[in-house]
Amino acid sequence: MREAIYDRQTELRMRMTERDRMKKRYEAKEAERAGARRDYDRLKAHLTKEQQDVLKLGQFSFANKFRQLTGKMDEIMEKELNEAAEAELKFNEAEKVLMDLEEETSALKIELDRPEYEFLDDDWEAFLQEKELWMRNNDETAVKKLQQVADERAMLQSLRREIEEAIHAGQDAGRVLQAAMSQLGNAEGMSMWDTFLGGGMIVTAMKYSSINSSDDKIHRAQRALRRFQSELADVEEFDRQRLTVNKNDFLNFADFFFDNMFTDWMVHSRITEAKSELDRVLADVERVLRELRDRLTRTDEEIARLAAREREIILS
Repeated sequence: MREAIYDRQTELRMRMTERDRMKKRYEAKEAERAGARRDYDRLKAHLTKEQQDVLKLGQFSFANKFRQLTGKMDEIMEKELNEAAEAELKFNEAEKVLMDLEEETSALKIELDRPEYEFLDDDWEAFLQEKELWMRNNDETAVKKLQQVADERAMLQSLRREIEEAIHAGQDAGRVLQAAMSQLGNAEGMSMWDTFLGGGMIVTAMKYSSINSSDDKIHRAQRALRRFQSELADVEEFDRQRLTVNKNDFLNFADFFFDNMFTDWMVHSRITEAKSELDRVLADVERVLRELRDRLTRTDEEIARLAAREREIILS
């Protein structure tokens, strides 16, 4: 009977911890999604304005006619087109981020609404009443000791699961970061050829194709790092700020890369800077993973110690 009570208590405590953790993650992700929606709306409005500015230059007006006569029209049109292109790239990235967060929020809500969580608090109250009745008729001292061990063990088992999930997320982030660095390396090679060796139109086209592929892989890296940070937040007493990714998800590629990018030298410089930043973040991810693995080892040792203590109490 003692073992049955212990097993039931451990099961309920673990389920309650999992539910509370899921609720915390859902609320945090929902706040993040709301912020991404605000950014999306702001950038959409900005893009619309820039597109309208370009359209206005294509319409007849005396001001535009004067610009044509004075030779300023091409210069102004190029400036407006560049600004519209930058706005479009930033908006596209914001749209991707919002879609990712909406998907992640929806998945968390589905997890939170699982049927086994619906009556969990009622099950816990019923268990406590059942346990209290049993304790009144049995060895109260031993049961209190088992309860203490059960509480500690449930917390550690929950922590262990959280650490493992964080490790898996960190490994995924490391893989996509490596892929992004590889793609940027290709872009850097093409950029060097185009910038310093006069690569011509074909090399320029290959360079920008490689940059577009880099944009997609860096977006995936941003998504993986957001998940890693979310998992780190679940690990008790683990400060996720140890993963020193900045508030823009380490590298908001559209903001960083495409601002004023329309010269070969600037493109090459931005690619080099982006590679350096990715390398720094990858090293940071690997350092945090080492800390998590150490924490997992210590947690396993503590769980084993509690299992031995539980056996002692049951056999005494």
